[in-house]
Amino acid sequence: MKPARFTLSINQIALTLVAGLLVAISLVTAVSAWQARSVTQSLASNNRDAARSELSAAADRLFRRIASQAETLRRWDETRQQLVLPEYYSYWRDQRVYEAGVLSGRHARVSLYDAGRHILASNPARPGFPDTLPQPALRMQAAAWLTNENGTIVVYQAFPVYSDEQQRSLLGYGLLRVDFMGELQDRDSFHFVDMRSVVLALKPGETLAQGDLFRRLSFAARANPDHARFQTILSRTLMAFFVLLAGTVLLAFFVYNRLLVRPLHQLSHDIEAMQRGQYSPPARPFAMNVVELEAIRRSLHEYQVQLRELHGSLENQNREFRSQARQDALTGCYNRRAYEEDWERFREDFRHMREGAAFLLFDCDRFKAINDTYGHAKGDRVLTLISHALVMALRANDRLYRLGGDEFVTFLARTSPAQAKQIAQRCQSLIEATSFSDIGINEPVGISIGIAFCPAGQPENIGDLPKQADIAMYTAKQPGRARIALYGEDTERAAQTLVASRETSALFQALATPGMIEMHYQPIHALPDRKVAYYEALARIRYHDDLIMPGAFLPVVSARRLETEFDLAVLAQMDADLCSGLIPEGIGVSINLSAQTISHAEVVSHLLELSRHNVRHPLMLEITETSLITQIAEVSTYLDLLRTVHFRIAMDDFGTGYSPLRYLADLPVEVVKLDISLISKLAQDNRAAKVVADFARMMSDAGYSLVAEGVESEAVLEKVQSLGIGHVQGYLLGRPTPLDQLSGA
Repeated sequence: MKPARFTLSINQIALTLVAGLLVAISLVTAVSAWQARSVTQSLASNNRDAARSELSAAADRLFRRIASQAETLRRWDETRQQLVLPEYYSYWRDQRVYEAGVLSGRHARVSLYDAGRHILASNPARPGFPDTLPQPALRMQAAAWLTNENGTIVVYQAFPVYSDEQQRSLLGYGLLRVDFMGELQDRDSFHFVDMRSVVLALKPGETLAQGDLFRRLSFAARANPDHARFQTILSRTLMAFFVLLAGTVLLAFFVYNRLLVRPLHQLSHDIEAMQRGQYSPPARPFAMNVVELEAIRRSLHEYQVQLRELHGSLENQNREFRSQARQDALTGCYNRRAYEEDWERFREDFRHMREGAAFLLFDCDRFKAINDTYGHAKGDRVLTLISHALVMALRANDRLYRLGGDEFVTFLARTSPAQAKQIAQRCQSLIEATSFSDIGINEPVGISIGIAFCPAGQPENIGDLPKQADIAMYTAKQPGRARIALYGEDTERAAQTLVASRETSALFQALATPGMIEMHYQPIHALPDRKVAYYEALARIRYHDDLIMPGAFLPVVSARRLETEFDLAVLAQMDADLCSGLIPEGIGVSINLSAQTISHAEVVSHLLELSRHNVRHPLMLEITETSLITQIAEVSTYLDLLRTVHFRIAMDDFGTGYSPLRYLADLPVEVVKLDISLISKLAQDNRAAKVVADFARMMSDAGYSLVAEGVESEAVLEKVQSLGIGHVQGYLLGRPTPLDQLSGA
C-alpha cells in the first residue's frame, strides 16, 4: 500500500496565499509603526543636538569676537595714550573706538583702569562697570566670564595694557563688556534654537567662567513642523494599507490565476506533450518565474541610485555656481559682476558718507609682452600673484575686483587723496617684493595705478571716478612717471588724448581701412657730398582731408595697446609704396618699428615678405631704444634672422631711453641714430658738447655707422661733419615729403 501524499487543492493554495498576504500586511504595518516611532524619536533627538550645536557655535563665535576685540584694543596705540593722558578718555571710550571700527555692535562697551585697578578717575564711569577692576578680571584675563547684572547676562573680558610690545611696563587694564543675549540675537540667526527658551541659571551678582557656560545654560529646540506632517502621512499610509487589503483579497484569485494556475496548466500541457513526443518549444515560452518584476525592481533601484547621485551633483554645482557668480575663477578675487553690483551700491551709500572716496585702477605693465613670451599659463600665474599682493596691500574691508585681462580695480570709502596714494604705494611695494623669478619670469613685473578722488558732499560726481581713474592710469604709464597718477591738473592732457574722438576714430578706421595710413619720406643725406642715401618712412593718418600727425595718434596707440596692429598696417602700406615705383630705384628706405612688436612672429613674417624689395631699395629697420625693456634675447634672435635677408638694423633716438649701451652689446645693431637732444648740444661750447663729440668718435671707432638727427643749422652740420658722422637728417636738408612728391624732391 502506497503512503498517502500530502496534496493541496488550488483553492487551498489560494487561501494560503491570501492568509499569507494578510499576515504580511499586518507585519509590515506593525514594523512601519515601530520604525516610524523610532524615526520620530531620532528626529527629535537630532533636532535638539542641532540646536545645541547651533547655540554652542554661536557662543563660540561671540567669545572669539570678544577676545579679538580685546586683543585689538590691547595693541592699539590710542589705548595706551588714554592710560597715559586720559584727557579725551570719554570721547575715546564713547565714540572713537566705534568710529575706528575697533568695537562694533550696539551691545559692546569698554572702560579702562589704571595700574591700581581703579577706573580712570578723570571721567565718570559708565553704567555697568565697577569702579575697581574685580578680582575675576585678574584670574580670567585669557578668557571671558559671565555675570548676572540685574537680570541681564553680561560677558566681561579683561586685558592688560603695556607700554611696549615686550610687556615690561604695565600701564593699566581694559575691561570689555558685552550683552550676552543681545549680541547673540543681533549677530546670529537661529534655525533650531528657540531663543525665548534660552536661560542661564545665574544668580544676580554671581559670575561664571566661559568654559562652564553650557553647564548652567538651558534651552529648547524649535518644534519641527515636518515631524507632524510625517506622523500625518504615516497614519494615512497605514490607513491606505488596510483599505487596499480588501481590494487585494478580491484581486488575489485573479493574480493567483494569472501567476500560478496558467503557468501550471502550461507546464502540465508541456509535460503531456513531451510524453507524447509532440513537444516543440514555443517561440515565446510562458514564464514560470516572475523574472520581469525582479528586473524592473533592479532597474528602478539602479535608476534611483543614479538619480540621487545626479541630484547631489546638481546641488554641488549650484553651490559652486552661487559662489563663482561673484568670484573670478583665476585669481579668486571678485569679478566684474560683483564689481558692477557693489559699485552701484557704493554710489548710493556715498550720498550719506561724511568723508571722501577714491577709485583705484590697477594695470600690469607690459603684460601682453609677458603673456606672448612665456605663454598664457605663466601669464595667469603672474595675474594670480599680482592679485594676492594687491589684496594684502588693501585695507581689511576693501575689495579687489578683476575687470578682465590684467585690469583690477578697488574703491575706497572714508579716505583722502594722500591715504589713497599711500595705499597705492603699498600695492606697488608688495608687487616689487614678489618673487616672479620663482615661476620663470626674468623681466621686472610692475603695475601702473590710476587714482580718482571724489570729496564728500559731491554725490553727483561719484559716477565720473572710473573714467577719471582710466585717464590717470594712462598718465601713470607715460615715460618718466612714477607709475602712480592722481586725476587732476597733471592728467588734463592725457584726458584730452583719451577722449579725443577724432584721433581715436581716425586710428581705428585707419587700422581697418587700407590706404588711410599715409607714409611721408624724410631724406637722410650722406656726408660730405650731401646726396640722398635713403629715406625714413614716417606714418601719418589721412582723415577727412586732414593729416593727423604722430603726436596726436601715437598716444592713443599706446593707451589702447595697438602697437602690433599699427605696425602691421604700416608694413602693409610700405609694401604698397615700394611696389608703386615712385621711390627712386637704388634709394634705400628705413622703417620704424617698436622692439615689442619685433617679438611677434606675424610682424617678422611680414618683414620677411617685405625683404623682396631689397634688390631695388635697400631696407633698414629702425628700432626705438626706449622701447627695449624686455625680451632682448627673443628680439635679438629675430633681428639676426632679418639680417640674413639683408635688412640693416638701426637703433633710433639713441640717448633718450634706458640702458642704451646694454642694448648695443646685446642686439645686432649696425647703425646708431643720435637723438636730436644730443646733436643740439654740439652747437654749444661747453662740456656737454665735448662729451657728445667724444662719444660720437668712440662709436665710430667701435664700427657703428652714425646718423645725426635733427640737424637744423649750418653750424651744427659743420660740427657733425667734423666728427666724421657719415649721415645726417633734419629740416636743414629736407622735410618729410608725401610719396607722390618724391620725384620732384
